Amino acid sequence: MTLDEMYDEMDLYGFDDFEDSQKLSLLNEAYFDIVTREPWPFLEDLKTFTVPSGESKITNNSFSNSPTDVNSVLSFIDTTNDITLTPERTDVIEKNYWNSDSTSTPQHYYFINDELYLYPSASGDTVYRLFYTRVPTAATTTSSTFMIPTRHHSIIVYGALVKAFLVNDDPQAAVFQNMFESRYQQMRNDVWVNQYDRTDRIHVMTDSYDWSY
Repeated sequence: MTLDEMYDEMDLYGFDDFEDSQKLSLLNEAYFDIVTREPWPFLEDLKTFTVPSGESKITNNSFSNSPTDVNSVLSFIDTTNDITLTPERTDVIEKNYWNSDSTSTPQHYYFINDELYLYPSASGDTVYRLFYTRVPTAATTTSSTFMIPTRHHSIIVYGALVKAFLVNDDPQAAVFQNMFESRYQQMRNDVWVNQYDRTDRIHVMTDSYDWSY
């Protein structure tokens, strides 16, 4: 759905007195309510880039193809050395390695605020493969792309209608909240299940000595 189509649908429910800018604000609020609930597949992206020697900061850096929209890491692989990096808490890095300025083959990644870092810094130009979820961005009048698949755009309208009814202190907000939640579950079933070829498998990621019998 385009923004104009979403505006028209809101008009059908009696909100033709709202300015388009107000409707856009409500649509964006509803959109963020949806996309921040789960690590949706439609937020996924994959990037490959080369980190120069001595660098530890990954996001928003000056090297080519540095990712700028990382929300959560799904996997982070050093393809040069065939190493899967593991996450570490920032306070662990800080408490244990604050006095270290070493460069070597990075084994861990961590976040400071929203920025992604390696530890230790790369000792040579290294190619990495990052699979991650993107940070969603608000729609504008000039850029109205919602990451949610088009077939599920109606849920954004339902969410905006809930907020619009609440603005007017209208009890119909509860009715549309139920419609929103029902539509949300339909979207979950559709988006998360993309194969019926076999049941999901559980992959054990820890060493055998971590297992309890």
